[in-house]
Amino acid sequence: MKDIRILFLAPNWRVSLLRSFKKSTAITIFMVGADSDSYSAALNVVDKSYVIPEFSEPTCVEKIQAICAKENIHAILPMTNKAIDFMDKNRAGFDGGDLLLYLADHNRIQTSNDKRRLAEFFAQEDFTSPDLIDPKKPFPRFPLIAKDPYGEGGKNCFKIEDQTEFDFYSKKLPNHIFQRFVQGREFSIDWFSNKKGLPVVVVPRERLVARAGEVMVSRIELIPDIIESSKRLGTRLQLRGPANFQGFLEESGEFLFTDVNLRFGSGVLHTIHAGANIPEMMLQELVGESVETKSHFVMDGSTMSRFHDAIFDS
Repeated sequence: MKDIRILFLAPNWRVSLLRSFKKSTAITIFMVGADSDSYSAALNVVDKSYVIPEFSEPTCVEKIQAICAKENIHAILPMTNKAIDFMDKNRAGFDGGDLLLYLADHNRIQTSNDKRRLAEFFAQEDFTSPDLIDPKKPFPRFPLIAKDPYGEGGKNCFKIEDQTEFDFYSKKLPNHIFQRFVQGREFSIDWFSNKKGLPVVVVPRERLVARAGEVMVSRIELIPDIIESSKRLGTRLQLRGPANFQGFLEESGEFLFTDVNLRFGSGVLHTIHAGANIPEMMLQELVGESVETKSHFVMDGSTMSRFHDAIFDS
């Protein structure tokens, strides 16, 4: 069986996730990493690494195309929202031949990466989500939350306690969106669908501890209502490959969606180790094997505690 050669675009610190691809027992993978950060930890665990220009540089496309040609790449997996946006804008340059792009269609990317458009999508498609608040209208119910429409990892988010703060932030941050601050249990839902768009993995994880937007402690809880709502969302978005949804479970039992990430979530390693081996499934698809919807053994109630590690280069 030939090696499967994957280009991981902007892997940066995702060392544990990349290592999980190497643990496939039946399929040999050759991993290529490309990042603009020469100190990217993930470049130390791939088989071949490249430092590329910033995505904003005009030479970046040609550099990635050259890497794909030189390394006989079969698939490109963008690892960040910026990498997804870059590949979306330049997908025409990678559409030829048998190269597989793990990339949603343009409209879905535009919707998912813009929190304002995503909130409107949730409302139009009847998915429960916090309503958008118009700063020009009085809103007596606090707290609220202000979000950067294009922010990642909780960056540039602010909790608003009263009308004075609301007036301040609406003037200071006119492009931010404002929503009700949801009180409840926070969940990430790891998603993987096959090439046909059929959901294969849908695993809710409660985010017990988070730091700078990254989950540090999580617990898998296979709540049927969250799973079914997530299946409907992923199917409506016509997703292919890995993704991650986020939301809150209120005391009333109602689940509210807040975010859609068209890439692996930061805590997906928990789901992989709990029994849903998404990297193995991706490799199976790349060698032409079918990955159909079926029940996977996932350890309900299992927990994960993450910690920082280091790679040293002498």
